[in-house]
Amino acid sequence: MTASLRVSEEAPTQLRRVRAGVGHIAEIDGLRAIALTLVVVYHLFGHGRVSGGVDVFLFVSGVVIALSLARGFALGRPVGVLSRWARTFARLAPPAAIVLLFVIVLSLIVLPPWTREQNLIEVASAALYVENWQLIASQLAYGAPGPLTSPVQHFWSLSIQGQLFLLVPLVAAAVFWLRRARRRPAAMLWWVVGAATTASFVYATWLQARDPQVAYFDTVARFWEFGGGMLVGAALTRAAVIPARLGAVLGWIGLAAVLLSGVLVDGAGAYPGPAALLPVVGAAFVVVSTQCAAAAGPGVLLRSRPLRELSRISYSLYLWHWPVLIAFLASAGAADGVLDLAGAVVVLGVSIALAFGTWWAVERPIAKIARADGRSGARTAASVGPIAVVVAAALGASLTIPPAAQAAPEVAVPDASLSVGQIVVDDCFGAASVDPDRPECADALDPDAPLVPDYAALTSDDANRDACWASQKGEVFEVCALGPDEGYTRHLLAVGDSHNNVWIEVYEEIAEARGWRIDVAGRPRCHWTAANRAHPDLDTAVGCRTWNDHVDAYVASTSLDGIIVVNSSRAGYLPDDGPLYDPDAVLQPGPELDRVRAEGYADAWALRGDPSIPIIAIRDNPIFALGALGCVADSERVRAGSCAAPRGEVLLEDGLADAVRLDPAAHLVDFTDFMCDDVECDLVVGGVIVMRDHLHLTATFARTLAPYLDRELAAAVG
Repeated sequence: MTASLRVSEEAPTQLRRVRAGVGHIAEIDGLRAIALTLVVVYHLFGHGRVSGGVDVFLFVSGVVIALSLARGFALGRPVGVLSRWARTFARLAPPAAIVLLFVIVLSLIVLPPWTREQNLIEVASAALYVENWQLIASQLAYGAPGPLTSPVQHFWSLSIQGQLFLLVPLVAAAVFWLRRARRRPAAMLWWVVGAATTASFVYATWLQARDPQVAYFDTVARFWEFGGGMLVGAALTRAAVIPARLGAVLGWIGLAAVLLSGVLVDGAGAYPGPAALLPVVGAAFVVVSTQCAAAAGPGVLLRSRPLRELSRISYSLYLWHWPVLIAFLASAGAADGVLDLAGAVVVLGVSIALAFGTWWAVERPIAKIARADGRSGARTAASVGPIAVVVAAALGASLTIPPAAQAAPEVAVPDASLSVGQIVVDDCFGAASVDPDRPECADALDPDAPLVPDYAALTSDDANRDACWASQKGEVFEVCALGPDEGYTRHLLAVGDSHNNVWIEVYEEIAEARGWRIDVAGRPRCHWTAANRAHPDLDTAVGCRTWNDHVDAYVASTSLDGIIVVNSSRAGYLPDDGPLYDPDAVLQPGPELDRVRAEGYADAWALRGDPSIPIIAIRDNPIFALGALGCVADSERVRAGSCAAPRGEVLLEDGLADAVRLDPAAHLVDFTDFMCDDVECDLVVGGVIVMRDHLHLTATFARTLAPYLDRELAAAVG
């Protein structure tokens, strides 16, 4: 294949001739450096916005591999899958391994201990180039950073690149092997890539509209950006007529699109859907313009010395900036994940220094070894790093298995002759310590006693059970039964989202003590309401609407003595006449939101078979800032009573009080006074850590509220 890119006769300047054997294009290095640097800059200074840098990075990766494959096809050489993998990952794996080993140390020393297990899982996933799928599986959102955000979350894009660098040579090798059936294997490959790119774009458009969080990390949805780069790279080896001046203009337009894509579009909710055409097409314009020798084109900038220097460290800078940012936020106690300008400059400076050191001490010498030692050196460099990281992550996991959490004091059920079914606590623990009816508990606890649950085991202090929980990826509706199977005197249903399932052990304790049956039906993000909840994607919205239909049918057809309702107060709502899913129409705090939310609950409750069945609505717990639990690790602050937040900031309205006023048979249960005084809400009450994360109560603290919930339920159902 010897076709070339030509200039029309009227073009005053010449274009660089591009053959199938086209060599290194320096401007592409500059474009890749800009793309990766954009990601860094937006993470540090973008206040949660997402640039088009990753999209350009994947596009450029496609261009590079296409040019490399085209050279092999032009010379009639086999693809050499193993040697290609070795050369590629010899460059990518060692610096990534250094950063991942740093993250392991960071997880052991700096980050909250309850995040270690997940962090180490993700370190191993990143080393094996499957971090994007791990993020999808763990349902992590890609947004503004915080101390609890994964320190290797940014490896998702490198994982997609690595997966495609593994897959594409295999496909190319298969096409080359079929060359006897097809005299033009290169053309066959580009047809395959073109079809896959088109299918990926259609899939990305569909998935981005239904589930943007999954689409953002999905390799198949992202392939069209990489495949588009491959097609443009292939086009550089084909004959074309492009006036030099036009090439220069397109180049500058493309570069502007790349630089402004994050300003014009917030990629977090729009990419890799059609909106990602802005940075990708912009990058395509830039790449095509690199073949123009005209001084007026952006090639002069992309080949400039500053960008050449930046391109050397851009990969390492991308690797380092995120874990450095997370470490800085955790060390500085920035619980809300907000980074001020001074902090951003510090993180950027440290990241640049580490990136330069990694290039000088790791990337440069390994590149020399790979060139000098050939294939064996490349294979060694490509394999040792990931293996070392996986082994280190496994070792770290074995060292961080948390000690058994201290058990809460036993909750005793008195003899039936004394108090039938009533639950009491015999000591001043948790909620009992602030019970105004138990003044003897005010100073009864030892301030130096270890807190429960154990700090390192907070995330596992959860009462939820699979049988009581319809996950978003599983069955739409699940109900579990707590208490005796038969002979029960009362039958209740507890319904809501994860804030309802926090109470499962308490429900079970009350059911067994009183001889009741309490059914529990929970689903993530779902509230029993007739109103339109705001959801992160269409699938969740449809799933919750279907779940609501099941709840409606259950309460209409089941003989119940009471219905318990618990919901998160962080939920958003849409207008009455709005669509099922519209992220741009979420109601802001105010009278309209209050009305829609309250009427939505009341209208759903009205569907129960008997309107006299009591509704017991439990007000939601306080919602603390992300990372606030770091305070609990500081015993001095705990003793000083300073692990608290202003009541007005963390106690959010959930709409249940307004809904209760609309239903004559509804009762409001409010445990706020066990966690908050008139000014602040505490993270530690009576020697118990109140929250297992910034959103949910610990199962331990919820158990200390059992006698009080028991009292409220008994009063409501009679």
